[in-house]
Amino acid sequence: MVGEVTFAVIGLLFLIADVRTFSSVFQQTFFGQSNTTLAVMATAVFATSLLAPIVGWRLGPKGSVGMSAAMLGIATVVATVLRNNIADLALSVTAIAGGLWWLGLLHASRPADRPSPFAVALPIAFSADLVLRAAFRTIPLVDLAPALAGPLILVAALVFLAAGVAAMSGARTWTRPDARGALALVGLPALFLVAETGATNGAQVALASGLGLGPEPVRSTQLGMVLVGLGLAAGSLALSRRYPRGVAAAIALAVGAALLWYVHAPVVSLVGGLVLAAGLFIAAATIPGAPLKVAGSPVVVTLALALGWLVFVGTAFGFYALWAYMPAVYAATAIVAVAALLVSGGGLPAWRALPIALVPIVLAVPFLALWLTPQSPQIKDASGTFRLMTYNIHQGFSAGNVPSLDMLVEVISRESPDVLVLQEVVRGWMIDDQHDALGVLAERLDMPYVFAPNIGDLYGNAILSKMPMTDVKRVHFAVQPSAKHQPRGAVGVRVGDVLVVTTHLDDVQDDESSAIRQEQVRAIFREWDGEQVAIIAGDLNADPSALEIGLFSAAGYSDLAESLGPTTTMDDPPKRIDYIWGIGVTASSPHKVRALGASDHEALVLNVMTSGR
Repeated sequence: MVGEVTFAVIGLLFLIADVRTFSSVFQQTFFGQSNTTLAVMATAVFATSLLAPIVGWRLGPKGSVGMSAAMLGIATVVATVLRNNIADLALSVTAIAGGLWWLGLLHASRPADRPSPFAVALPIAFSADLVLRAAFRTIPLVDLAPALAGPLILVAALVFLAAGVAAMSGARTWTRPDARGALALVGLPALFLVAETGATNGAQVALASGLGLGPEPVRSTQLGMVLVGLGLAAGSLALSRRYPRGVAAAIALAVGAALLWYVHAPVVSLVGGLVLAAGLFIAAATIPGAPLKVAGSPVVVTLALALGWLVFVGTAFGFYALWAYMPAVYAATAIVAVAALLVSGGGLPAWRALPIALVPIVLAVPFLALWLTPQSPQIKDASGTFRLMTYNIHQGFSAGNVPSLDMLVEVISRESPDVLVLQEVVRGWMIDDQHDALGVLAERLDMPYVFAPNIGDLYGNAILSKMPMTDVKRVHFAVQPSAKHQPRGAVGVRVGDVLVVTTHLDDVQDDESSAIRQEQVRAIFREWDGEQVAIIAGDLNADPSALEIGLFSAAGYSDLAESLGPTTTMDDPPKRIDYIWGIGVTASSPHKVRALGASDHEALVLNVMTSGR
């Protein structure tokens, strides 16, 4: 049984990584397509799970599990090493197809006297995923530097292979649960979305509680991970007793979701994250634990899970495509809660030894990550002269849509700005590989930050500064009725005597959007009316001839980076859409930083001096 659980845990970790890789590459590559087109494409990928019964019928219990596991493992290893947009897309689709088949076929393919390994493996996999992200500062293992990620994933794949060979050594037959157990399996894939959006998402837990907005050093996500770890540990310990686990899981999921997402308040939402994580853990041990009986084929299990994966992609797409649409997450949580109630779990054996091994790890690693996070970055005295850099970091991906946090740190460190303004800042979205880009940059650059979320809690703009930041103000622009327009906003701080504002204006290119951008610029001027010493910098998504750009000159601002030309790297021809505007200040040494390995934008850098000096 140990070999089969090991086989299941590593396979689940591979599948989680591949779903993140696919969703991030998919949204980066096809951003701008209609939601209908994107929905059809994403659904087609997860609809490959419907082929699992055919694979099982053609290859039998052992052959089908072995073939699908090989697809999952090999594609994950190769994608980790290659780091190429098109290759990542193709390989992640292959890995997802293999992984979805493997999950259903392994659950359905059993020795006659042995339960499914997933009742043990699934909660362990969620715990291991949290531990790995805490250990590597939210960067998924497959996104680490290839020299480190490649060997680690290769070793994991070899252990996966060895455990699979051991697990497949005995006789196996097809099995199925009863009607209630089959319906419960439909809810199992929704567990992954509940985990990604909150139950194992430290950044979400912290920001829902008002942490991580700044000005502050980087510690909020690590604190959120500690609370999530406590929740997973509580769920593990709760499984050491016999009781109706499904009821407990449903109650914890409902209470945790309400406190985290609906109440959305200091302290309360931290508790909500803990409770939600405990509910996730108990549900993960309960839903796949329904008794199985001998069957003639894997159809019941694989089709139930296939339907569940279609529900997963529907709720995930609804959440991300509709700009953090919370009803989609509520629906996923409700589906998991109902699935847990269908399989009460009262008859499952109590966990005894496993919490002894699991709890210390899931508590110690997040606590250690928090303890090792710098608490007091060095702060310089405010002055009238400083170095400013504005950068659209493309959600932490390069121009080729490959994770690029290491390169971003290198590029920014080389310029050594005193004030750094960032756009397209993500802090823990599944469609961005679940990394906290702001947390990684702030920690490695040793700079406190101010964060202003515009889409949900985890996407927006940020300002980092080596000098004290005061008078923080966050502005949310009017939300447009069409879903093609992202929610946008601006954030401003005072650095010494200079107001610094960064924004990212509407990105849709049509006449209607020009009017929207004009109103967004006017909103900035209304919020910071009468400022005589100020800088407004960011991605304005308009060329210099646009009416919205003319509003800055009309307000008395000077184009401090006018001489630098186009700032995009993927357009043909490239466009100038990034700006630094100033009033009451002068600039020197303006220049661009071109690094295709870091972002799809060039950074703008200049030295700022107040006019009175």
